[in-house]
Amino acid sequence: MNKRRKIFAWMLAIVLIMVINIVIANILKQGKCDSILNLDEGWTLIFHGDTTELPSIKDYAFEDHSIKRGDTLILMRRLGTDYPENPVLRFATHHAVVEAYRENVLLYSSGKKDFSEGNMVGSSLHFVYLGVLQYKNRMFELRFHMAEDDAWDVLPILEVLPARYAYGDFFARHSMSLAVGLFSLLFGALSLFCSLGAFYYGMSYFRILMTGILSFSLGLWTICYTRLIQIFSLDFSFNTSLEYISLYTAPIPLCLLLLHMHYKKISKARWYGLLLVAVVGMVFLVSTIILNGTQVLHFPRTLWAFHVYATVGLVYMLCTGILYNRHFDAPGKILSAGVSVFGGFAVIDLVRFNVAKYAHMEHSVLEMTLLPVGTSAFVMLLVLSYLVYAYQLLSEKAEKDALSEIAYKDALTGLYNRAKCLQIFGVLDKSYSDYAIVSIDMNGLKLANDNYGHRTGDKLIKTFADVLKDAFAGIGSVIRVGGDEFLVIVRSEHVCDVEYALTMMAEFQKERGEKLPIPLEVAYGIAYRHELLKDEFLESEENIRVGTEDVYHLADERMYAMKASMKSDLVRT
Repeated sequence: MNKRRKIFAWMLAIVLIMVINIVIANILKQGKCDSILNLDEGWTLIFHGDTTELPSIKDYAFEDHSIKRGDTLILMRRLGTDYPENPVLRFATHHAVVEAYRENVLLYSSGKKDFSEGNMVGSSLHFVYLGVLQYKNRMFELRFHMAEDDAWDVLPILEVLPARYAYGDFFARHSMSLAVGLFSLLFGALSLFCSLGAFYYGMSYFRILMTGILSFSLGLWTICYTRLIQIFSLDFSFNTSLEYISLYTAPIPLCLLLLHMHYKKISKARWYGLLLVAVVGMVFLVSTIILNGTQVLHFPRTLWAFHVYATVGLVYMLCTGILYNRHFDAPGKILSAGVSVFGGFAVIDLVRFNVAKYAHMEHSVLEMTLLPVGTSAFVMLLVLSYLVYAYQLLSEKAEKDALSEIAYKDALTGLYNRAKCLQIFGVLDKSYSDYAIVSIDMNGLKLANDNYGHRTGDKLIKTFADVLKDAFAGIGSVIRVGGDEFLVIVRSEHVCDVEYALTMMAEFQKERGEKLPIPLEVAYGIAYRHELLKDEFLESEENIRVGTEDVYHLADERMYAMKASMKSDLVRT
C-alpha cells in the first residue's frame, strides 16, 4: 500500500508539472509578437580604426582577447523604410556603455556614469525608440564603449518591433523563467520567514532555513540572469551585481544543508571536507563583493574562478558519496535527487557556455541556456522535500503529544518510565537511523534520604526531572529508569542538539539547585549508534546486530567513568 501511495504521489507531481508547463506555454504564445524584424544586414562596423562592411551581424566574431576595456566600436546604417509603426530597436549587451545616435543626435545612453566612476557596467536589455516615421533613410549609429576586457565575442542581435510589444514580447518569451524565478523567490522568502521564527525552538528547523536561502538565491539569479529583473529595476550595475552575488551565494546554503543532514552520519574527514567547501564558498563570496565594491576586480573577471570552485565542489560530493546516501530520510533523498538534477543541468550549461564563447557560436542553438529548466526541476523537488520534511516534523510533534497521554509515565516525575523505554528501544531496533542515548545518574540521593528524609529525596528527584525535561524539550525522550537513574533518547534529526541540551541542563541544575539542601549534581555518558557500526553505509550482519542495549551499555560505561573522575563528596553518598 505504501509503495502504491509513492507511485501515485510521483504521478500526481508529474501531471501537475505538465499542467503548469502547458498553462505557461499558452501564456507565452499569447504574448509573443509575430512582426519582429531582425536587423542583421546592412551595417558598417568601425573598430580599432578599421571599417568593415558586414554582410550579417550574426556571422561576425572578434578575435580572442581583441576586446579591451576602453575600446569603442561603432555600428552604422541607414534607417529602413519598412519598419512597423512607432518602432523600437531591442538588443542585449554585456558590460558596455551604449549610445544611440540618429543624424548625430543622441537618442539613448546607458552606463556612462558607472563607467566614468570606475564601477561595473552591468549587462542589460536595451530599448531604443527610433521614431522612423519622420526620419526614414536617416543615418543611425550605435556606439559601444567596452567596460571589461574580453566582454564580447560576437555582436549583439538587433531586433525591431512595435513599441507596444517591446517589453511584453520579451517577458512572454521568458515567461517560464519568470514563473520559476518569482516562485523561487516567494517560496524562499516564506521559508526564511517561517524558519527564523521556528528556529528558536530547535536546530531541526535549520534545514528549512537553508532551503529558504537556497531557493531565494536561485530565484533571484534566474530573474537577474534572464534580465527579467528590469521589470523592477533599471539600475543595470545593481542588477548585474545581484546576479553574481546570488550565483556565488547558492553553493553555501547547499553545503550547510548537506552538513546538517550528514552530521555524525559520515566520517569526520568527509564531513570536514564538505565544511571546507562551504568555508571556501563564503570566503570567495565576501572577497568578490569587496573586490567589486572597491573597483579592484569586477564580478565578470571572477566568474572563471567560480566555475572552478563549483566544479571541484561537485566532483568532491560525487566522489565521496556526500551527494547521495541511501540511509537519508525521505526529504533527504528528494533533495539529493534535486541537487543531482540541477548539478547535471549546471554541468551541461557550463560546457555550453564555454563552447559558445570560445567557438564564437553565441548566435546558434548554444545561445539558449538550460539552467532555468534545471532550476525549475530543482525548485519543485526542493518544495516537495520541504513539504515532506515539514510533514514529518508535524507528525513527530503529533506523535509526541499523543504519547504523553499514554500510561507510560513515571508516577513521581511525570517522565516516561522503563516500560516506555523498552518500547522506544524496540522501535529503534527496527530502524537503520542514527540516534543518541544519554545515561544519567544523580549524586547525593542517599545523603538526602538519610539526613533530610525521603520527602526531600523525592523533591530532589522531581526537581532534576524538571531540569532534564526542560533541557531536552523538543530534542529527546526523557525517561526515569528507576531510583536516581535517568535516560534520554535522541533520534537522528536532533543528535546535533545533544551538546546544547546538556549545556542547558547544567545551567538549570545550578539555578534550581540553590533552593535545595544539597546541590543538584549528576554524572552522565553519551553514546551514538554510528559509533558501533562497522560500516555505516552497509546493512551488514554486524550492523544489524548493533542494538539499543549495546548503545545504552556504552553510554552507561561512560557515565560511570565520569562519576569515577568526579571529586565531589556527593559521588559516594
